[in-house]
Amino acid sequence: MRRPSFRGWLSRELKYLSGENTLNLHRLAYLAQASNARLWERLALYAIAVNQTARLKGYLYQEELIDDLNSLAFILNGVDLGNLNWIDSVQLPPRYEKALLSYKAAYQRIDTRNESKKLCWKKSVQLQKEKGVSNSQIYYYLNLDAGNTNAYLKNGDIDKVSLENATKIMKYLYSL
Repeated sequence: MRRPSFRGWLSRELKYLSGENTLNLHRLAYLAQASNARLWERLALYAIAVNQTARLKGYLYQEELIDDLNSLAFILNGVDLGNLNWIDSVQLPPRYEKALLSYKAAYQRIDTRNESKKLCWKKSVQLQKEKGVSNSQIYYYLNLDAGNTNAYLKNGDIDKVSLENATKIMKYLYSL
Protein backbone atom coordinates (compact mmCIF):
# COMPACT_ATOMS: atom_id res chain seq x y z
CA MET A 1 0.00 0.00 0.00
CA ARG A 2 1.38 3.39 -0.98
CA ARG A 3 0.92 6.71 0.73
CA PRO A 4 -1.36 9.06 -1.20
CA SER A 5 0.01 12.34 -2.49
CA PHE A 6 -2.00 15.42 -1.54
CA ARG A 7 -2.98 16.03 -5.15
CA GLY A 8 -3.92 12.37 -5.72
CA TRP A 9 -5.95 12.26 -2.54
CA LEU A 10 -7.80 15.44 -3.52
CA SER A 11 -8.53 13.97 -6.96
CA ARG A 12 -10.09 10.85 -5.43
CA GLU A 13 -12.04 12.91 -2.90
CA LEU A 14 -13.45 15.21 -5.60
CA LYS A 15 -14.58 12.27 -7.71
CA TYR A 16 -16.13 10.57 -4.70
CA LEU A 17 -17.90 13.64 -3.29
CA SER A 18 -19.14 14.82 -6.67
CA GLY A 19 -20.43 11.38 -7.61
CA GLU A 20 -18.88 11.88 -11.02
CA ASN A 21 -15.66 10.59 -12.50
CA THR A 22 -14.34 14.02 -13.48
CA LEU A 23 -11.82 16.63 -12.46
CA ASN A 24 -13.33 19.24 -14.77
CA LEU A 25 -13.14 22.47 -12.76
CA HIS A 26 -16.16 23.98 -14.50
CA ARG A 27 -18.35 20.98 -13.67
CA LEU A 28 -17.06 20.69 -10.11
CA ALA A 29 -17.52 24.44 -9.49
CA TYR A 30 -21.11 24.17 -10.70
CA LEU A 31 -21.78 21.21 -8.38
CA ALA A 32 -20.13 22.91 -5.40
CA GLN A 33 -22.29 26.01 -5.84
CA ALA A 34 -25.55 24.38 -6.85
CA SER A 35 -26.07 21.26 -4.80
CA ASN A 36 -22.94 19.94 -3.12
CA ALA A 37 -21.50 22.30 -0.51
CA ARG A 38 -19.28 19.51 0.94
CA LEU A 39 -17.31 19.57 -2.29
CA TRP A 40 -16.10 23.15 -1.91
CA GLU A 41 -13.19 22.73 0.55
CA ARG A 42 -11.54 19.98 -1.47
CA LEU A 43 -12.17 21.82 -4.74
CA ALA A 44 -10.54 25.00 -3.45
CA LEU A 45 -7.53 23.07 -2.15
CA TYR A 46 -7.29 21.15 -5.43
CA ALA A 47 -7.34 24.33 -7.51
CA ILE A 48 -4.50 25.73 -5.43
CA ALA A 49 -2.55 22.44 -5.56
CA VAL A 50 -2.75 22.29 -9.38
CA ASN A 51 -2.19 26.04 -9.79
CA GLN A 52 -5.66 26.66 -11.29
CA THR A 53 -6.98 29.21 -8.80
CA ALA A 54 -7.62 31.92 -11.41
CA ARG A 55 -9.43 29.47 -13.65
CA LEU A 56 -11.68 28.28 -10.81
CA LYS A 57 -12.52 31.90 -9.91
CA GLY A 58 -13.80 32.36 -13.44
CA TYR A 59 -16.35 29.60 -12.90
CA LEU A 60 -17.65 30.91 -9.57
CA TYR A 61 -20.68 33.17 -9.30
CA GLN A 62 -21.07 33.19 -5.50
CA GLU A 63 -19.11 36.12 -4.08
CA GLU A 64 -18.49 34.44 -0.71
CA LEU A 65 -16.79 31.49 -2.44
CA ILE A 66 -14.60 33.83 -4.49
CA ASP A 67 -13.56 35.68 -1.31
CA ASP A 68 -12.97 32.35 0.45
CA LEU A 69 -10.78 31.11 -2.42
CA ASN A 70 -8.81 34.38 -2.43
CA SER A 71 -8.11 34.18 1.30
CA LEU A 72 -7.15 30.49 1.09
CA ALA A 73 -4.80 31.18 -1.83
CA PHE A 74 -3.24 34.02 0.16
CA ILE A 75 -2.67 31.77 3.20
CA LEU A 76 -1.18 28.95 1.10
CA ASN A 77 0.91 31.20 -1.14
CA GLY A 78 4.42 29.74 -1.33
CA VAL A 79 3.60 26.61 0.67
CA ASP A 80 4.93 23.29 -0.69
CA LEU A 81 1.73 21.25 -0.75
CA GLY A 82 3.65 18.10 -1.66
CA ASN A 83 5.24 18.01 1.79
CA LEU A 84 3.05 16.85 4.67
CA ASN A 85 4.81 19.10 7.22
CA TRP A 86 3.00 22.21 5.98
CA ILE A 87 -0.28 20.99 7.49
CA ASP A 88 0.91 21.58 11.05
CA SER A 89 2.62 24.89 10.26
CA VAL A 90 -0.26 26.70 8.51
CA GLN A 91 -3.34 28.02 10.30
CA LEU A 92 -6.39 27.50 8.07
CA PRO A 93 -10.08 28.16 8.69
CA PRO A 94 -11.78 25.22 10.50
CA ARG A 95 -13.66 24.01 7.41
CA TYR A 96 -10.31 23.37 5.70
CA GLU A 97 -8.74 21.89 8.81
CA LYS A 98 -11.30 19.08 8.64
CA ALA A 99 -10.27 18.25 5.07
CA LEU A 100 -6.60 18.33 6.02
CA LEU A 101 -7.18 16.02 8.98
CA SER A 102 -8.83 13.56 6.58
CA TYR A 103 -5.78 13.70 4.33
CA LYS A 104 -3.42 13.26 7.25
CA ALA A 105 -5.38 10.19 8.38
CA ALA A 106 -5.21 8.72 4.86
CA TYR A 107 -1.48 9.46 4.72
CA GLN A 108 -0.85 7.79 8.08
CA ARG A 109 -3.14 4.82 7.44
CA ILE A 110 -0.19 2.67 6.34
CA ASP A 111 1.59 3.30 9.65
CA THR A 112 -1.54 2.42 11.58
CA ARG A 113 -1.98 -0.83 9.64
CA ASN A 114 1.65 -1.79 10.15
CA GLU A 115 1.42 -1.12 13.87
CA SER A 116 -1.71 -3.28 14.08
CA LYS A 117 0.01 -6.09 12.16
CA LYS A 118 3.00 -5.87 14.48
CA LEU A 119 0.74 -6.20 17.53
CA CYS A 120 -1.03 -9.20 15.94
CA TRP A 121 2.36 -10.78 15.19
CA LYS A 122 3.58 -10.39 18.79
CA LYS A 123 0.42 -11.93 20.20
CA SER A 124 0.39 -14.71 17.58
CA VAL A 125 3.99 -15.72 18.33
CA GLN A 126 3.24 -15.72 22.04
CA LEU A 127 0.14 -17.88 21.58
CA GLN A 128 1.95 -20.16 19.14
CA LYS A 129 4.66 -20.89 21.73
CA GLU A 130 2.16 -21.35 24.56
CA LYS A 131 0.00 -23.77 22.58
CA GLY A 132 2.78 -25.53 20.65
CA VAL A 133 1.29 -24.89 17.21
CA SER A 134 3.51 -25.20 14.14
CA ASN A 135 3.57 -22.74 11.26
CA SER A 136 2.44 -25.45 8.85
CA GLN A 137 -0.62 -26.20 10.96
CA ILE A 138 -1.58 -22.52 10.77
CA TYR A 139 -1.20 -22.03 7.05
CA TYR A 140 -2.79 -25.36 6.15
CA TYR A 141 -5.80 -24.81 8.38
CA LEU A 142 -6.30 -21.20 7.28
CA ASN A 143 -5.40 -21.89 3.63
CA LEU A 144 -2.67 -19.20 3.54
CA ASP A 145 0.47 -18.97 1.44
CA ALA A 146 3.18 -21.03 3.19
CA GLY A 147 6.13 -18.78 2.32
CA ASN A 148 4.47 -15.54 3.37
CA THR A 149 3.05 -17.06 6.54
CA ASN A 150 6.45 -18.48 7.52
CA ALA A 151 8.18 -15.15 6.86
CA TYR A 152 5.57 -13.42 8.98
CA LEU A 153 5.63 -15.86 11.89
CA LYS A 154 9.37 -16.64 11.98
CA ASN A 155 10.86 -13.26 11.12
CA GLY A 156 8.04 -10.83 11.90
CA ASP A 157 7.96 -9.65 8.29
CA ILE A 158 4.67 -7.76 8.47
CA ASP A 159 4.82 -6.83 4.78
CA LYS A 160 4.20 -10.46 3.82
CA VAL A 161 0.62 -10.65 5.12
CA SER A 162 -2.39 -8.39 5.09
CA LEU A 163 -3.94 -7.06 8.26
CA GLU A 164 -6.88 -9.37 7.63
CA ASN A 165 -4.63 -12.45 7.49
CA ALA A 166 -2.62 -11.33 10.51
CA THR A 167 -5.89 -11.02 12.44
CA LYS A 168 -7.08 -14.38 11.11
CA ILE A 169 -3.90 -16.07 12.37
CA MET A 170 -4.21 -14.48 15.79
CA LYS A 171 -7.90 -15.40 16.10
CA TYR A 172 -7.15 -18.99 15.08
CA LEU A 173 -4.47 -19.27 17.76
CA TYR A 174 -6.83 -17.81 20.35
CA SER A 175 -9.48 -20.37 19.44
CA LEU A 176 -7.22 -23.38 20.09
